[in-house]
Amino acid sequence: MNVGIVINEKKQDAAAYYAKLAEAFRARGVTVFIAGKNDISGEVYESSDVIISIGGDGTFLRVAGRALLNNIPVLGFNLGTIGFLTEFDKGSIDSTVDRICRGDYTVEERSVLDVSLVRENEKRFIGLAVNDAVVTRDVEANTCHLAVHINGSYVATYTGDGIIVATQTGSTAYSLSAGGPIIEPGNDVLLITPICSQKMGSRTIVARQNSSISVKPVSKSKKVRLIIDGHIAEKVEPGDEVICESSGKKMKILRIDPPNFYSAVAGKLFGESRNTED
Repeated sequence: MNVGIVINEKKQDAAAYYAKLAEAFRARGVTVFIAGKNDISGEVYESSDVIISIGGDGTFLRVAGRALLNNIPVLGFNLGTIGFLTEFDKGSIDSTVDRICRGDYTVEERSVLDVSLVRENEKRFIGLAVNDAVVTRDVEANTCHLAVHINGSYVATYTGDGIIVATQTGSTAYSLSAGGPIIEPGNDVLLITPICSQKMGSRTIVARQNSSISVKPVSKSKKVRLIIDGHIAEKVEPGDEVICESSGKKMKILRIDPPNFYSAVAGKLFGESRNTED
C-alpha cells in the first residue's frame, strides 16, 4: 500500500503530525510519500492509493482538486478552524492508521465543476472547481455588471461585486458568506449566489446538477476576474463568457467515521456543542 501525505507548511505543528503519521504507516509496512501544499505533481499524486491532507479545508481543496485527476481518495487531518471536509484530528492517529491499512473506510463522492472561458467563440477549459467559481470585480475596480444565463435562458443582469457558482460542497464556503443556503451532502445541485448585489430581492438560485451556468460581463464592466477555489485566477474581458458545468470527474473523500452533517453545522457554524433546546 502507498500513502501520500500533503502538509500545509504554514500550519503550526503540521510537520510534527506528519512525522507521527508517517512513522505509524511505515511501522505497518506502508510506503509513504510526502509533498507540500503547493506541490502540483510527484509521487503523492501519481503513486498513492490514499492521500492524507494535513491542514484545514483550504489545504484539503487544493489536494482533492489534484487527486481527483487520478481518482485518488483524500482524507483530511484537521489543523484548521471550521473543517467541514477534514475528518480526523490529533487524538486518533493510531486507530485511524489501523483502519486505513485494513481498508475499513468508505469513499464519499462529490460533484465538481468544469469551468471554461469563451473568448471570440473559442471555448477554453480553465480548471476544475471543487467549491466554487467566482466572477468578481478586481480589487481597485468599481462594481461589475454580470449577465447570468441558465441552460441558455436569460435570468438577470446583476450589478454588484460578482457572482458565485458553487457546488454542494461549496455551499458552506463563500456562497454561505454571501447569503446562500446550506446544502446537505447528497443533494447534487448548483448554486448561483450574487455578491453584494444592488438588485433588490437578489437571492441564490438553486439549479439542477446538469445545468449549464453562463456568467458574462456586460460592456461597461472593467477589470473582472475569474477565481476558482480561491487560487486559480483568470482575467475576464468584456465580451468573454464564463461557463460552469458539472464535470464527469468526482472528488473522492475518504471517510472513517462520517461526521453527522447537522451536528457539524451546529458546532462549526452556530457554536452549539450540545442540545440547548428547552
